[in-house]
Amino acid sequence: MDWNRINIWTNTLYILIHSLSLSKQIRFGNLTYLEDSIRDAGSWIGIDCSYTSVLLDHPFGGRKVTFRRDPNKHFSDISAQIIKILIQDLVVILDEMMSEILISYNEHAGLFPQSKIEKLASHLDEKYIWAARGCLELVAARNVLTHGGGRWNDRTIPIVESFVLPPPKNGEKLSVGFSMLFRYRKAMRTFLNEANKDH
Repeated sequence: MDWNRINIWTNTLYILIHSLSLSKQIRFGNLTYLEDSIRDAGSWIGIDCSYTSVLLDHPFGGRKVTFRRDPNKHFSDISAQIIKILIQDLVVILDEMMSEILISYNEHAGLFPQSKIEKLASHLDEKYIWAARGCLELVAARNVLTHGGGRWNDRTIPIVESFVLPPPKNGEKLSVGFSMLFRYRKAMRTFLNEANKDH
């Protein structure tokens, strides 16, 4: 199993936290340099796109790029958005790796990540069920943040209601801090290791 996907995600998490911390300390520096930073970022990957995108024929803007919202005043919103992005990416990685394990077992599960978690949980020793539940929480959090407008609903509550007690209420806002990213990652690594132990 290719664990490098999780290692890259982890390094990205560390870099983002460290970069945000440094940026916060210097109040994001001279905000008028934003356009220079964007142009500099254009050279980090080396190419704009590896395929002949129709978008390459269109410049991505002629006006000067400026912050519309001061990052110093909206730091918590920026942090929450970064957490959301990282959670989305982690669920994609989890889903891919679960699919690989299921193929190796010659087993099938439903299309949604939670059905794959439930299927693979049957391979776990009872003492690791917490990790499967942590992965279900991760998926539920992703669904709430991505599809539920940040609020628990009738589609997301059932994913966790059997073990999160009391369960979230319909319409209740979900807040997730950076520390939960480390907890989700630990649950995911443990779950995948234990679910794949027979191979």
